Amino acid sequence: MRHRLRAPAKINLTLEVLGDLPGGYHELDSVFCSLQLADEVIWADAESTSSVRLSGDVAGLEISSGEDNLVLRALRSLEAEVGRALPLEIELVKAIPAGGGLGGGSADAAALLFGVNRSHALGISPQRLQQLGGALGADVAFGVLGGAARGRGRGDELEPVSGLPALELTLVLPPVFCPTGPVYRAWDADRFRVQPGCTQALLDALRSLDPASFFGSDGENPAPSDGASPAASDSSGGASSQPRQLPGLTGLLACFANDLEPAAERVQPLLAELRQRLEQAGFGPVLMCGSGSTLSCWNAPSPEAVEALLPGCRAVRTCLDPVPRS
Repeated sequence: MRHRLRAPAKINLTLEVLGDLPGGYHELDSVFCSLQLADEVIWADAESTSSVRLSGDVAGLEISSGEDNLVLRALRSLEAEVGRALPLEIELVKAIPAGGGLGGGSADAAALLFGVNRSHALGISPQRLQQLGGALGADVAFGVLGGAARGRGRGDELEPVSGLPALELTLVLPPVFCPTGPVYRAWDADRFRVQPGCTQALLDALRSLDPASFFGSDGENPAPSDGASPAASDSSGGASSQPRQLPGLTGLLACFANDLEPAAERVQPLLAELRQRLEQAGFGPVLMCGSGSTLSCWNAPSPEAVEALLPGCRAVRTCLDPVPRS
């Protein structure tokens, strides 16, 4: 029998780097949120040995299908936990771009932990699954939980966050990558603090948010100011080139910040140029995703408009998916 599960990308709406932790780690305070953009993980029992096969959009960085693949490492952690082999044939149907700070590999590993625990009735508690995920990385721990959460410590001490609207955004994928190690080393050199306290400020803003700012009395997203539908389309059926404006959005967006952004722009100066061009075109505010290099535009311009502005970049429109796994 074949099983399948979505593996959503993630975004850090805030990412504060507070200092150092033992073992070369950094202390973080961050609000994570899942995105509608997702890979799909498919698995079935195998005869003897486990394997990983890739399909879908595998452009970008080379993704290993060997034992160093994070999904196989997640499977090995399940096997160690239950004390028996779980040979599986695994297919990763990729849609999340690799190496852009969207947590695609971590999402796949988290989906496997969550899904195989259910499909094979392993009986591992959600809390223990998050611990197994945390041993593989903070993004894996968050992916097991899904939805929206505050992450502290290494980012794997998670508390669910409620009240976050399913905001639209457009992801901009530059033709360059930002390896995490050099970005953190650049942060270590100057200890950038973009907006101290932004994580708590975002949580406070969510608690005081009037749902009518985002949703009408019928529970639907309100139309933009030009009267178009929330997912406006042009006459050809494509996305509208007009940025989407939502009333009440400004207060939340003012809290979005990423301490790694100036460090990543030092590692890849092109990112600063792209961010400035997007902001000058009215597509801002612009927030870098994780340690880069993906940028997010919160006026949700059409991908066509972004790609016309920034030749060589790819753009994808998506939205927040703040509902946890169940």
